Amino acid sequence: MENDSVVSMLLDQIRQELGGDLDDIYVEDARVGVVYSGVRITNGYGGIAATQLQSSSAHCATLPNAGDITGKPASEVMEMALSNNLLKAVLGVATVNALATMICDLYPERHAFSDVDVLDLIRPGDKIGMVGHFSPLIPRILKITDQLTVIEKKDIIDERITVVPQENASEVLSGSDIVIITASTLVNGTTDELISMKENAREAILLGPSAVMLSQPFYDKGFTAVMGTRINDTDTMLKVVSEAGGTKHLLKKCGEKVSFVK
Repeated sequence: MENDSVVSMLLDQIRQELGGDLDDIYVEDARVGVVYSGVRITNGYGGIAATQLQSSSAHCATLPNAGDITGKPASEVMEMALSNNLLKAVLGVATVNALATMICDLYPERHAFSDVDVLDLIRPGDKIGMVGHFSPLIPRILKITDQLTVIEKKDIIDERITVVPQENASEVLSGSDIVIITASTLVNGTTDELISMKENAREAILLGPSAVMLSQPFYDKGFTAVMGTRINDTDTMLKVVSEAGGTKHLLKKCGEKVSFVK
């Protein structure tokens, strides 16, 4: 990733906001689950990120430094968010998420949450380009507009909508009124490329539990909203991700939706 990537900007902001206090924050637990991965850092804060597999040979994917993550300084583990190794990157992004939650609690006046939902930003007739197949959200969007195209790397059959491969991303996003990008792109390093394709979209939304609760770097990149999940019960989160829990399990048992809107 380039030094001006949104992940690099997030790391810079964490260093600036926490200063020397960052040296005293450690990763106390780390779990790589099938769907999500999570970490617990000093003072019990937790963060998650969508697990990304190295290849189709998922059972062969391993973390090079497995067994050595717990006990490391959070400042060191968060740097893994920049790694090209997807399993390292997922723990790095999860650590960034945990640190961002801590920062939001330390400085609430700088990081005010919004109660705006993604549906509140959509108008009848809007053309929507969605990166990632947010299945539970689709029927709700279709009640507002039927012009929804999903860009998905997996083979998805969904008769309700148009599904296209990643190769069509630029064409779809450049012609959209609303761009919705899955926050799991923070792990695979495609966030910057995708947001650069939005052109004249009225709204550009980063969506999903992997979204980091520090909005300014995303605004600087062209996003107008960041919508993610705050972990309120870290111990339960670690159990959920270890037991292959998904988004609905996280929201029901240990987290809540949060959003930032420019």
